[in-house]
Amino acid sequence: MKMIHLPKSLKSKIKVARAKVFEEMSKEGISQDEWGKLSEKYKMYTSMLSGTALKFTPDTVLIAATNILGIVLILNFEKLDIVRSKALGFILKGRV
Repeated sequence: MKMIHLPKSLKSKIKVARAKVFEEMSKEGISQDEWGKLSEKYKMYTSMLSGTALKFTPDTVLIAATNILGIVLILNFEKLDIVRSKALGFILKGRV
């Protein structure tokens, strides 16, 4: 899996923001709601620093591989003059 690497300057800014959130969490008299929001921010900053991996599900990989194989086959058939470009309609469209 590919890891996303952040520049050192951005990592240091995230660490400073995380430290500020931690200081706010450490103050006395903080309500549960505020603490919950700050805890979510702290977890978000921590996950940014840990480096996130791009995750692909097996069905996504299978669909992508099948589409690439289909494109290669269509291009090969066009090269041999068996099929025309109208065959590209058979390829699955990606969903966003």
